[in-house]
This record gives sequence, structure tokens and C-alpha cells, in this order.
Amino acid sequence: MNSSKCTLAPLLFILSACSPACSNPDPIAPSGGGGAASGDAAAAGDGGGAAKKGAAELPPPADMITEAKGVDLGKLTEVQKTSFYQIINTEPSACGKPHSLAVSLRDDAACRDSLSVSQFVADALAQGASPADIKGAMEDVVDSLRVREINIAGRPTYGNERAPVTVVVFADFECPHCRAEAPVLKQTVDQYRGRAKLVFKHFPISGHVRAKPAAVATMAAHAQGKFWEMAEQVFENQTALEDADLVAYAKRAGLDVARFQADYKAQVGKELVEADRVEGDKLEITGTPAVFVNGRYFNPLLFGGTVAGWIEDALRR
Repeated sequence: MNSSKCTLAPLLFILSACSPACSNPDPIAPSGGGGAASGDAAAAGDGGGAAKKGAAELPPPADMITEAKGVDLGKLTEVQKTSFYQIINTEPSACGKPHSLAVSLRDDAACRDSLSVSQFVADALAQGASPADIKGAMEDVVDSLRVREINIAGRPTYGNERAPVTVVVFADFECPHCRAEAPVLKQTVDQYRGRAKLVFKHFPISGHVRAKPAAVATMAAHAQGKFWEMAEQVFENQTALEDADLVAYAKRAGLDVARFQADYKAQVGKELVEADRVEGDKLEITGTPAVFVNGRYFNPLLFGGTVAGWIEDALRR
């Protein structure tokens, strides 16, 4: 994902406008907790966790802390700096501790999330957002840093299997935004030369009637070690995804067509496609593409609004 899809417009800081581009019209309500409980997991981080949703704003301290170690305040005016310190002194730690962001920055070096959230506050103020807008978005920003467990066992993986950073994308083959992001994600992983990998998860949206058959077709290709080649063909031709079309794309992707047809007819990989969709619902994904970096839900309001920025943060943890 890139920041062009969701920018922080001055005075129009509305996080809901930053949702994934292809929305799911019929989301399934989560049934307790997020993430998969079995198989390999894509998860990392310091384990600090996010502040609980609905946490009460802390009262202003008698002696306001006016330091913020590690936060770049260079773009703020003096008035904005005052607002910044007021916010970090009254908003709770991003690691669920019983103190403010300001105290967390000063005394809790292990809580990297508080540093990230404080930098978000500074960047938002610099772009013209009001303190009220920032406070209104804080819960979602903090929650995006919470590590989710994501089952990646047996899923298509691009890049170094042992890479320390795992980028997971939940995508729909009829979603034009997924098509646009697919090469960008691969190029981003490539630039990290073995330090990041990309894992593909399926999230066929109910309104896209050929998304699931296309997903099953790519998993039939995965059985021959050619998922990415088939996925590229499907994305390039996402308006023509009937069975005959999928067979033609399998041929272009260099597959054993007879084996592909047999596996597709037998619905090889269908269980994984359906499991991915169920897991996506548990993760409260509302649309595609939905990207996670080491288990953290990509949010364009953090780390420069790019997946590369999120990877850089993951490598520093």
C-alpha cells in the first residue's frame, strides 16, 4: 500500500477514510479474538501490546513533561509543540501501562509503540490536524500496532523463507486495488534483499463471484510451485475469470495443464482459501488489500505511510 490512497488532509483527519480500497459488503462478525491458533505464525515484536480500547484519557500532570526523547519535532511550530506535549501527557501509554505517553517515552525504553504513536502525533500536528482529530484517531492507531498471530503454514511465500520480517497480504483477485498493489509489494520485499518475505492469503469478497474460483486456481498452481506466475496472470486478466480463462492462464504460466485441470476440478487448495477467509474475518478485515507486517496491521498514518516504512520499523525492533 502507498500513502496516496490515504493521506492526512489538514482538518479532515478521519481514519475511516483510510480503510482498504475494496470493501467487503457482508463481513462476518468476529467470534472471539483475532489470529489463527494453529500452524506456523507470522508474528514478532516486543510483546508490549496496545492500550486497551476505550482507555480513559489521563488527567494533565501537575508538572507537564516537556521532553520527548526520540521524537522528531522539527516541523512543529511553538504552538504545535505545546499541543503535542499536552496530548502525550494526557494520552495513555501505547503498551497498556498505567502512565502517559510522555512518561513512557521518558521511563519505558522497551515500549517502542509509545515512541511510534508519539511520532504520529507530531506528524499529524505538522500536517494541520487538530488535537481533537488526533485524539479521535488514537485508538485505531494504537491498535494497528498490536501483534496478531497469522497462520502462514503452506501459504505461497515470495522471498527468503527465513527472513526476519514477514509481510502478509490478504487479497481478492477481482479487486483492482489488489492488482495494483501486488507488484508494489513484491518490489518492496525485493529491496530488502532477504530480510523480508511476502506471504499471500486469500480474502475473496462475497460480491466478487469469480474471486474464489480464481483463488482456488492459483492454489492449484501453487501445488506445482507456480503460484506467483499464476497469480500474475489472474490479476492481469481479472475481468475474465471463467474456468476456460483460468486454464488459458495456467498454460501461459508454464503449468502442466492436465495436472492443473485435475487439481482445479478436485478443488485442491480450496480448504486453505476458505480458512484464509475465515481468519481474515477473525482479524476484522473489512476490505482488500489488507497488509500486516510481522503481525501488525498496516496503517498509512504511521511510518511514512509505506510498507517499506513498516518493514524498517520491524527491522529495528
